[in-house]
Amino acid sequence: MHYLSPFPQILRKGTDFAPFLRNHQGLLLLKNIKYFQLILCVCLSFGSAAQQLIVNWQRVAGGERNEVAYSGVETSDGGYMVVGSTNSKNTFDVKDSRGYDGVGGNDFWVVKVNNAGVIEWSKTFGGTKDDIATSVVKTPNDEYVILGTTQSNDGDAQYNGTNVGLLMVRLKLNGDVVAKRLFAGGSQSASIKYAEPSSFYKPTLKVLSNGQLVVAASRSTGVAPFTGYDYYLALLSAFGDTIWEKTFGGGLEDFPNDIIQTSDGNLLMVGGTLSLERDIPGAGQGFYDVLAIKVDALGRQVWEKGYGGLGYDVGYAVMENSTKNGYYILGESSSSNVTMGTSLGEKDGIILKISPTGLLENRYRFGGADNDGLYHFVRGEDGLIYAVGTSQSDIGTVTTRGTLTDLWLMVLNETTMKADYHKLLGGADIDLARSVTYNSKKGLFIAGSSRSTDTDVALNRGQSDFWILNMTPPPPILFGKFDVFLNENQYIELKWTTTFENNSQYILVEKSVDNKTFNTREEVSAAGSSNAIKTYNYVDKNPVFGKNYYRLRYVDATNKYYSGPSGSYNYTPLATEPATLQAASLAYPNPASGSFFVKTKIKNPEFELTSVLGLRLPLRINQIADDEFGVEINNQKVEGLYFLKIHNSKEKQVLKVLLKGDGH
Repeated sequence: MHYLSPFPQILRKGTDFAPFLRNHQGLLLLKNIKYFQLILCVCLSFGSAAQQLIVNWQRVAGGERNEVAYSGVETSDGGYMVVGSTNSKNTFDVKDSRGYDGVGGNDFWVVKVNNAGVIEWSKTFGGTKDDIATSVVKTPNDEYVILGTTQSNDGDAQYNGTNVGLLMVRLKLNGDVVAKRLFAGGSQSASIKYAEPSSFYKPTLKVLSNGQLVVAASRSTGVAPFTGYDYYLALLSAFGDTIWEKTFGGGLEDFPNDIIQTSDGNLLMVGGTLSLERDIPGAGQGFYDVLAIKVDALGRQVWEKGYGGLGYDVGYAVMENSTKNGYYILGESSSSNVTMGTSLGEKDGIILKISPTGLLENRYRFGGADNDGLYHFVRGEDGLIYAVGTSQSDIGTVTTRGTLTDLWLMVLNETTMKADYHKLLGGADIDLARSVTYNSKKGLFIAGSSRSTDTDVALNRGQSDFWILNMTPPPPILFGKFDVFLNENQYIELKWTTTFENNSQYILVEKSVDNKTFNTREEVSAAGSSNAIKTYNYVDKNPVFGKNYYRLRYVDATNKYYSGPSGSYNYTPLATEPATLQAASLAYPNPASGSFFVKTKIKNPEFELTSVLGLRLPLRINQIADDEFGVEINNQKVEGLYFLKIHNSKEKQVLKVLLKGDGH
């Protein structure tokens, strides 16, 4: 079964799932049922101690079948490039494909969006079998190098053997191909074979400070039936030529997920291992253990360490700490022991703090009562750590978005190693995150996948889609509803709510009759700071006949101005206030000069006379009989069409009155 199969296998609680996991990659769980299936995704949001992030834009991209996003990188033009796989065939956003339609046959899929999330181009690479892009980097000369695995031996993978190889593609910013490089698999059981991506493993690529490239993957060793997989590390020139290549690990299977260049000039790889303690110190504790291996600039091993318990423990990403005296390994753990700490649920996100020599100094677990995992993290210029993954749990006061898994963002304060903020994004189906990048001006970019089509997800193209998000700090005010309507007094009323305010000072209500020139009509004091729903309103007692345009602007504590929502109302009071037989009224003579009479059945009426431009005229009212009144316009020479509103607390009516202009 291909690991992207949409038909998950099921195991119940208490099942010994270690043998099953060896053959089925991808772990997805319901509250009482474990679903095994891989779908990759990405998410984020800024901290509460810092600032909450909101979705600035999102893009769902894909075809009619499965698209899986593994990695993303910010581009030099302010956009974003996401790589992964597709097995759709020329549908929706997948304009070209090389694999078999719906029968395995994944292709590399590369999608480039601009800084507003609009797709500028997409490309596929590979052959007629499975080809999966798992990593992308930007080079110093503004080229983009993509690495992944290939089972093909045709198309872009020509000269590959029957075993799995690695394919590298180098692109320009506009998507033009610069070069391709194949790390060929062999054609015999004992010859070279690279491991396929799984929920435990993906090949990765990094750019070093001198422009050279390093490839970390998993490659088979030994002669059948005594074969296994080791960490494979290759140093390449800036042009992609091999300088040296080495393998590391134990006697069984070892799978790297990430590699970094450390401040002492060495390289540190992290991932997972099935090897035993006799081969790797600290390994062999359970089914799957975290494995870290440090090598020097010439590829010579400095040390290797395993960390784990009786369950499932794997490292997905690594970074140096801010003081440059150790490292953080991010991953997930289902173990609960002295090494890995006390579990919070079935599976937790975990960060291991290790010394420069690999000594475990501390461990930190995050999540809820169910299944959670962290897959990637980045340190922002604000000093906070942004980690992304997937969660099935309620985490503190943050509740799940659907019944399956949600994209999970955690914002970590490195000083306290406590979460400042958690956010869950997604819908009713499977959503998760694998890659996040930070930009101090543009916020977070996230590359991921989603099977949902509701709640936070814009749409769904097929089965699993790329889900690309840009998240930024919110403005001082987040608005909820904004309504423009005619109230019971025949005035235009604006009513709006805010769902979040931070350092807000006041809100300006602006009006225009041509939707071009706006004038401030009122200044409304804002809440300042609030996470609750706040309700505001403004009543325009002088609407003009026809379109009335309104917009909100608001000002923060530093006197910076921001744009808010806008709306309009077509003011036609006669259409909205029809006469009734019970309250029939009459104005006469009509046309009239400076005074006229009104007969009405409305009891104890009040009168308002307004021009089509919203100007209200002062009136003198004289009651002549129970149902007859004299209306005199005070000291004004007026002409044109006017609206006479007759109303009390229960009834109202509007009449047209034409004034001839010879009144006084």
